[in-house]
Amino acid sequence: MNTSAGSKSYRIAVDCMGGDKGPAEVVFAAAMALEDIGPEDTLILIGQEEILTPLLQKAHIVDNPRIKIHHASEIIAMDDKPMQAIKSKKDASMIRALEMVKAGEADAMVSTGNTKVLVGAGTLKLRPMPGADRPALAAIMPNHRGHFILMDVGANPESTPEHLVHNAVLGSLYAQAALGMEKPRVGLLTVGTEEGKGGERINHTHAMLKKLGDQINYVGPVEGFDMFEGEIDVVITDGFTGNVLLKSLEGLFYMLQGLIKEKSGFNLLYALGFLLLMPVLSKLKHHLKPERNGGAPLLGLSALVMKAHGSGNRNAIRSAIRLGREALSHNMTSRMQDALIIAKEKLEESDLIVQ
Repeated sequence: MNTSAGSKSYRIAVDCMGGDKGPAEVVFAAAMALEDIGPEDTLILIGQEEILTPLLQKAHIVDNPRIKIHHASEIIAMDDKPMQAIKSKKDASMIRALEMVKAGEADAMVSTGNTKVLVGAGTLKLRPMPGADRPALAAIMPNHRGHFILMDVGANPESTPEHLVHNAVLGSLYAQAALGMEKPRVGLLTVGTEEGKGGERINHTHAMLKKLGDQINYVGPVEGFDMFEGEIDVVITDGFTGNVLLKSLEGLFYMLQGLIKEKSGFNLLYALGFLLLMPVLSKLKHHLKPERNGGAPLLGLSALVMKAHGSGNRNAIRSAIRLGREALSHNMTSRMQDALIIAKEKLEESDLIVQ
């Protein structure tokens, strides 16, 4: 990533209090992320000042002019209900971060906190883009040739055909910004590549996507194994399916990692084989490791919100900050707003959209 391109600087608010691993992991992630973002960019760390200040000292960034602290007295827990948390915890770090973005005091925000609360509060505070009913989470996933975008991975479990079409438009533009693809190939995840398979919702979505013409590079329905061959750059599905798929694949990676370590210690032959394969395994680990691209933007809002895994370590949170900065440098939000308006106009001319 080239963060030096252009002279504009950005302010990224970071919710430090919401993750499973505690604020220390977020603070150290912020310290690491200073190497990834622009030299004039600022990270605003939001949380309880009495906790954050000693952590900044440990991370050797307490006097860094690119790091600011914004005090917030409350914490949104992982089991908090969205509306209850939004109403009763007005001074929570997540809420304060969103309000800073809304007020123009920050250009984007990053959080490892409660996904449901983040989606709900983000929608209320920042509002969806014109043409988008609900936001969706877009994750970067590995495949045989590089990476692809999987969307939605948890923000909107019950998606309508209109939502899936919005996701296709947003995901295509995110692939351009995050993966550097000029014309990303977009596929609709279903149970077969033949037209007519997958149920009424999938068939309706397929017909609508075809109506978009050359606005996106839609290649048609795709199956699960198609995702990892490298022939598809953006895979569209509902938030329920996407979240199950994302967590299953991450679990599979860590299981295989554990099995390799376990089996290599069984006998001398296994250990020798492990040593010989170390260069290859190291490259594979770097390519497949979930925290390499550990942030998912909440696309469809009027400003940029990045969600990092609640259980993510400092590398995953650092990645979320890096990806957020990259999205800002591509003026992604403005481009998405324009694209959604065009897509809505095209669909309204057909008899497929549900008013």
